[in-house]
Amino acid sequence: MVEQRWAWRLAALQLIHVAGWGAYYALTRMIYRGDEYFLLALAAAETLPTAAGLLGARIAEERGYRPVLALGIAEGLALAAAGLSLGSSRVLLWAAVFLASMFWSIAGPQVYAFTLTLSGGRAGPLGVVTAGATLGFSVGGGLAPLAAQLLSPRLILAAAGLGVAASYAALLCPAEGKRPRRGAGPSAGRTRLAALVAALYASTYVATETIGSVYLSKLARELSPELYSLANAGAGLVSAAARPLAGRMVDAVGPLVAPAVLAAYMVYLLALDRAHGVVLLVLWLIPLYPFLDLSLYTVSARLLGESLGLALSSSAYSAAGAVLLLASRLHAQPEALALTGLALAAALSAAAAAARNNRRKPSARAL
Repeated sequence: MVEQRWAWRLAALQLIHVAGWGAYYALTRMIYRGDEYFLLALAAAETLPTAAGLLGARIAEERGYRPVLALGIAEGLALAAAGLSLGSSRVLLWAAVFLASMFWSIAGPQVYAFTLTLSGGRAGPLGVVTAGATLGFSVGGGLAPLAAQLLSPRLILAAAGLGVAASYAALLCPAEGKRPRRGAGPSAGRTRLAALVAALYASTYVATETIGSVYLSKLARELSPELYSLANAGAGLVSAAARPLAGRMVDAVGPLVAPAVLAAYMVYLLALDRAHGVVLLVLWLIPLYPFLDLSLYTVSARLLGESLGLALSSSAYSAAGAVLLLASRLHAQPEALALTGLALAAALSAAAAAARNNRRKPSARAL
């Protein structure tokens, strides 16, 4: 089938794409380890501009996937510029990351929307594509710290950014003429659903971005460079292996996967906060996130249409970024911040699951 053939090709391109971001995360968290408040500010730069993702949905629905994916080339170039300022100017680094994140929010989610268009909305092929992305994070995050001992971290990240740009350029021909299915027309009900989905993503991201920034930094502090690289590489490999299974589970079980995984995340966070050394490394390898994000992607796409549903997955980072920036200024406790985000996300995901079930039931008028 068309979607099966393209799923593996898209997975390979996502590997290249996300390897660039994996290198960025591993290098920045290594270079700025110990400075948790700058890391929270950097996480804000990664999240604040992502409201632009709604622009990506509009372009895709009105003009097709190709124009919006072309904007992803600018994402890669901005990430390369971030590499040139790494370890020197924090202001320039923050600005370059801001721009890279903005263009990612416009173009990045539309790769997954494109996958759902080809697959008819099924999560299984999307699990394959996101497995490529996760493996890319493992490759980039695992190799970059080791390569930084031999080469300049600036050079490594600049090259990674160019790889991101190339991954988008390779999508332009296959995306020609492809358009997403539209959701229902504008209505008060659809607006409420969009607000629910955006709040769900935002609260989830407050938690996961805090965990990703603070506890990845904790790994860098407590482990040797070799074990730190192993943690980054191993987490990506385990998660990539879990994603096809996660996609099939989401198709089989449905949206109730998300509330269950969010509850498990609360226990996981408490364990991360108290673990040290090799125990911390082992916990880092547990693949919870694949089940969470595939469930959220599928529910939002089925509620709102592929392009808008997936655009909200990036746009909601803006609200999360505002919370993270405020938290960095107030010196909020990372554990409490993440737990609050997880609890709110669990409640909202249950509401989204109920909304989806209600939309699937035939109305009295239809009967």
